[in-house]
Amino acid sequence: MPEILDKNRYVGTLVGESTSREFRLAVAHETIREQDIIAVDAELRRPDTDEPPEKIRVWAKVQRIERINPLFPREAGHELAATRTDPFDTVLSLSREMVTAVCQVLGAEPLDGSAKGKLDHLRYPPQPATSAYRPDSGDIARVVLGELEQKKNRALDIATLANRKEVNVSVDGHAIVTRHLAILAMTGAGKSWTARRIIEQLANKNYPIVIFDPHGDYTGLAEVPNLKNRVRRYYAQFPLFEEDSDTVAEIVSTLGYGLTDTMRGRFDDVFRAAKSFIVDDEEEMKQRTEWLSKIIGNPNVNQYGVKANMWLIANLAQAGEIILGKANREGQDKLRDWGWDGFRNYTGTDRRTLEGIKKRAYRAAAALQRMEKTNQIVARSASPLPTDRKELVKYGQISVVALAGYTGDFQATLYNIIASDIFESKVAGELDLPVLFLLEEAHNFAPAHANTPAEQQSIMVTKQIAQEGRKFGVGLILISQRPSRLDETTLSQCNSYIIMRMVNPADQNYVRRVVETLGEDEARMLPDLDVGEAILSGQLINFPVLVRMKAPESQGEHEEKDAFDALEEAHRQTAQLGR
Repeated sequence: MPEILDKNRYVGTLVGESTSREFRLAVAHETIREQDIIAVDAELRRPDTDEPPEKIRVWAKVQRIERINPLFPREAGHELAATRTDPFDTVLSLSREMVTAVCQVLGAEPLDGSAKGKLDHLRYPPQPATSAYRPDSGDIARVVLGELEQKKNRALDIATLANRKEVNVSVDGHAIVTRHLAILAMTGAGKSWTARRIIEQLANKNYPIVIFDPHGDYTGLAEVPNLKNRVRRYYAQFPLFEEDSDTVAEIVSTLGYGLTDTMRGRFDDVFRAAKSFIVDDEEEMKQRTEWLSKIIGNPNVNQYGVKANMWLIANLAQAGEIILGKANREGQDKLRDWGWDGFRNYTGTDRRTLEGIKKRAYRAAAALQRMEKTNQIVARSASPLPTDRKELVKYGQISVVALAGYTGDFQATLYNIIASDIFESKVAGELDLPVLFLLEEAHNFAPAHANTPAEQQSIMVTKQIAQEGRKFGVGLILISQRPSRLDETTLSQCNSYIIMRMVNPADQNYVRRVVETLGEDEARMLPDLDVGEAILSGQLINFPVLVRMKAPESQGEHEEKDAFDALEEAHRQTAQLGR
């Protein structure tokens, strides 16, 4: 086999024990690196036949490399260290090193090329003393691509091989959108960068995507020229009246200060009254608004109108307090007619209760308004979130739901409402298009342990989508810097993984346990990966490979700059504005 004897491609010779899963290689110095893909040509004779042996190519991946000099014993090294002697000043042999590589068998294919990238299981080990060689880039690309070579409409171009930068690595987009993907890495390793590359590739195929963006990492997608008219950014006003009164009472207690048991008993009345206060009849609504503005003595209510928010709950609690204090029978009748059942039976004690609800609701309304303003600033030129969530799912559209500014509980609740509505529409057959949900900081939406009702509901909907989404055309991309805090059931439902640098031991151990397709040798590499390097594993790729992710076209809202360059830039802007 002349090509094996080519000195430029030769990397070593099989030595010692060889199995159908693994072999050891005596390595020619400096010819390979860990995670390199190599090949061995072999002959496989079929039993019970007189046919000539089949010529095959065995593909393997270098898992680890061991280097030893048997003529330079450890004791000699300690002696030299103790006497501070340079080894080259001695007669010890330093040139008789033995370099051995442990190689994992990936599979085999006929040498005639009839397999077209599909590797078969090797059932008989390659022969010791056989030569291994470095395949050419085209062959490596073909094998890495695997069956995608015949299904290129599913291929997403996202990376290059880390050790062979000329080899492009494409992954199976179908596996990502139907069987879920997890992108796991520590902060700064390139998670969002990687996710944006994948989103841009899926956008080229017009796949509908809904992104839940807690930090503004995906606002820059709208600046990509070929995506500019396809990215829709939404700011999320909290849909207060889509929740039940108990949940809203918890919100008031969290953002304001705690409601007493007596206040909680009356809060349901106030909440239902606020919910029924808004009507579709414009003239009727105008009259109600003018009346409310006059009763509480706040002209802003009439000037800016009434909206379905926390301010309305606070305003009505105040109106009830005032009406009870003045024994205003006409006001009592109006509140009763507008949906405040039982108000005529309230007493003076209830007036003090309503006063307490009013103070807490006003404080909560101000806090919620601050969060909403921050959210709109981060979302930039965004639209309000549509009431009909199906509007987020359109052919070729990327919907970015900005959640920045809200606390974790509010983010979880917003996600739960939107994702549940869309998933239920898919289940009911009201939405024809498939959809892919992307959860940035997924451990906040599907934590391992729920500490609040909002987190519990969020976990439930994420689990349901992870377990049943494939049947209804709903996929997930989970992105997390703390995988050990992710719900294990949800993560285990992901069949594809992009795993980047990870230093935290708890996260490393968790990933090793949950990700079945990740080998021990790959797992040991996680702390040492460079920024942008990743291990692809699972159904998106033919076999696990170490890659370097390609750069996305878009920029995130918070791309890290040099701190001192950022300082000087801010100083120049301040000087220009005369501040």
